[in-house]
Amino acid sequence: MKNLKIVILASCLLILGSCAQTGMQIGTSLTTCCPENYASYSEYGLELVDVPLFLRDYVTAEFESAFQQKGLSRNDRINDVRVVLHYTQVDLVPGQQKIDPFIRIESLNVELNYVARIEIEIIETRSNEVVWAGSLSRIHQVTPGEYMHEDRARPYFYQAFQSLLESYPALPETD
Repeated sequence: MKNLKIVILASCLLILGSCAQTGMQIGTSLTTCCPENYASYSEYGLELVDVPLFLRDYVTAEFESAFQQKGLSRNDRINDVRVVLHYTQVDLVPGQQKIDPFIRIESLNVELNYVARIEIEIIETRSNEVVWAGSLSRIHQVTPGEYMHEDRARPYFYQAFQSLLESYPALPETD
């Protein structure tokens, strides 16, 4: 029964993820959008939850490059909104759950099949309400001996973040 639930969840993610694809098949999905007071937000804090170590630096850099185009600046101490990037994965092969995708093992002798997902929530600091949310997702099929190609993935992450954040209004430019 548990395996059936995993297969059903993975199938749903595949269908949702295929709705909006950008480069290297990174899907985007907008889930919460657009209260009227975006103009009052000028600074954001950033929090990473369960993001694998080898992804942290460049996922953070690519998200910030895309988000700062909206006119906000990062301030982790005092801010108007908190941005939470949360990594989850759904294994597509029963019994694969014991393989840890957070550890880069090039000598692995099994194929990994999973959906990697980064959920993004923008939470208003004052009210603690989610004011914007979306996610990126990608199906991974990693063969034995293969490793993550961060340098090749960076521009695709940037494009996906930029595409997803299109619905987030930019602050008006001031002179």
